[in-house]
Amino acid sequence: MESSDKYVEAIAHPTIGIVLLGGLSDPINRIPLHGSAGIAYTIKNKESVARTRISLSDKKNDYLFNGKTIDESSRSPISFIQKYEEKLKKKYKADYVNFESENQNILSGSSDAGAAALGKCIQYLLPDEDPVSLENYLRIISESVGRSLYGGLTVTEVRNDATYTKQVLTSEEFADFEIIAFTFPHERKPSDDIHFNVKKLQEYSDRVKSANSKLIELQKLAENKDIKGIFELARKDTDEYHSIVERAGVKIITPEMRSLMVDVNNIRKNIWCSYIVTGGNNVFVVTRIEDSKTITDKLQRKDVRITKLSVADSPSVTSSRV
Repeated sequence: MESSDKYVEAIAHPTIGIVLLGGLSDPINRIPLHGSAGIAYTIKNKESVARTRISLSDKKNDYLFNGKTIDESSRSPISFIQKYEEKLKKKYKADYVNFESENQNILSGSSDAGAAALGKCIQYLLPDEDPVSLENYLRIISESVGRSLYGGLTVTEVRNDATYTKQVLTSEEFADFEIIAFTFPHERKPSDDIHFNVKKLQEYSDRVKSANSKLIELQKLAENKDIKGIFELARKDTDEYHSIVERAGVKIITPEMRSLMVDVNNIRKNIWCSYIVTGGNNVFVVTRIEDSKTITDKLQRKDVRITKLSVADSPSVTSSRV
């Protein structure tokens, strides 16, 4: 970046699903076929973010992600930036809009974080833009971006082929709880394997109804600040979701992951805890902070990395010159 360039830099946190999403209306706009919910998270005592910078310059630079040039694929940030490019160039008297982003210490949910950090930059530079339109444009990059864009615990509803996300609990409400990530040494499956296979099942309509009804239950739990109830609902949804995903031919949960989940269910007889498995190679175990060490010791595995997480807030601007 040239010293005279105008710019804004923002960070956003990755996410974990609570009511899991499976099924998109099309591969380009990535509009979900049912509602979902999730939380933003960060690694305890360490920054776990996507860090994104938009600069406005008289020189053209390559768009960079983690130090590498990105192309104009269907899920590239290029197509999103192009929607605002002319407005940015006109307002800031620039010839080019440049982009660079990097992930820092992210276990899962990186696309949500990257999209949300980019969205925060655009919101800062063009504050009069409609936030609902911006969220839906950002789904080109990540279908569950609203979780990171609003932070804390969020609910995303689908109405008239558009999505609307709202925060239902702040991160402070989760202060007494800890999320323990058990990361297994295998590669995650592409999310589109889930999204475009699961909706072909005859019973998919039942999953849509179930997910949407869970959102109603979740919001009641949030109103009562029943955190344990929220994570109990997440565990039940994990089981239901992966049952239908496996029937669609996509197996996310390996035997090693399943063994840990069985152990969690055994521990639950004496100490409260819960689990969440999304689309990656992590089993997220939730417990009260005072029980975290005991549960971590009981669940340790060889070659499985353990990371302590907490619920995080919405994106923030870290620096700017405009």
